[in-house]
Amino acid sequence: MDRVLPPTWRPSSEAELEAALNEGAFTETPKREAKQQLRGSKDQAKDMASFAIDGGLIVVGVREVKAEGRFELAPVEWVDQILETPARIAASSCDPPLQVSVEWLESELPGHGYLLIEVPASPLAPHMAGGAYYGRGDREKRRLPDTEVERLIRARDTSLDVVRTALREQVEKDPFPEGALAHLHVVALPSRRIPGMFKAWTAAEDARPLLFDLVRDGVSSRTRERAGTAARVSPVFGELVSGFRTAGGVGIASQLSTSSVVVLEERDLRFVVRERGEVSLYCGRAADRLEGRYLFFDGTLAFRVRAFLDLVASLSEDAGYGGSWDVGVAVTNTHGVSSWNGERGSSPGSEYDAERYEQVTRVPQLELEKPGSATDRLVGELLRSLGNASAHTDLLTDPE
Repeated sequence: MDRVLPPTWRPSSEAELEAALNEGAFTETPKREAKQQLRGSKDQAKDMASFAIDGGLIVVGVREVKAEGRFELAPVEWVDQILETPARIAASSCDPPLQVSVEWLESELPGHGYLLIEVPASPLAPHMAGGAYYGRGDREKRRLPDTEVERLIRARDTSLDVVRTALREQVEKDPFPEGALAHLHVVALPSRRIPGMFKAWTAAEDARPLLFDLVRDGVSSRTRERAGTAARVSPVFGELVSGFRTAGGVGIASQLSTSSVVVLEERDLRFVVRERGEVSLYCGRAADRLEGRYLFFDGTLAFRVRAFLDLVASLSEDAGYGGSWDVGVAVTNTHGVSSWNGERGSSPGSEYDAERYEQVTRVPQLELEKPGSATDRLVGELLRSLGNASAHTDLLTDPE
């Protein structure tokens, strides 16, 4: 009886791949496909999008001999950018952008090898490519009917109800419910619940040094560099110095109320880590009233949300969690704000005509390494409504 490869099989060498082919164990399945060569960009995008629902592996460098019902080695030639191209296509030609990993297996034939394109099951599936949605049949991709697309999208959106509820609960507990400024609320929950996920943080006798080091080192240099001056709008992460405890968690704030100190709305910044896995950020100054105008710090919003995702990535690594995160953003008291142009001190965009902005999304672990697309899903709509999103492209994307 021929050996059967497990669905998650992945060769680690040419010899292992060849053995699977010779034994007849390598077959195309709903989770595995062979390609003799890399196809054009549009076809690659469709192939990768089709695996996004349940995950799968594309092996490039394997030829199908249909007349004999078998596969054989057909190593491809190494060329510049061969590893980067599939990932770039998945990120730019699939909607929402798709995260894939690409590995090269060397062949005994000099200058040749095999591409392993792994498409993890995406929490954002289904993904559109070429104007349509695709899934997998027994051996090849298939175009999804509208009814199946609607079902998948409805299931995806329903699964975000928990973080949406947590976000709204945080808004209800706003320390300045009658404040004069726009407030930023960000909440993240692990998509897969792990009891006591951050118990090490809450169990620490003094969590302030841990949180201080996290906010100091956890925001990537890439995020800070891309933000430029937007990262320096007060209150800044560097002002998070006062540790505190809260129900089920620990936090660090820019200021704490005491008998002699009154907390100011415009200086209030708080970051909280809860034992059950919830992470949150609050800022009391997402906009300000300057010279009779109500101006929104749109670049700083993009920076703060992207920096928050950096911190979530650091916490994930610390907890050994490799799953996705459900993230929500709300900005309150937004009616009448317009985009701030930091260089001219003027307002180039039209006024926002809603009292509140809210968005939730699921962020795969792989996307946390380059959180531009997730940042765009969370705040891009608001920035585009203000007419100044193009000024912050560096924070909303991660070009190769």
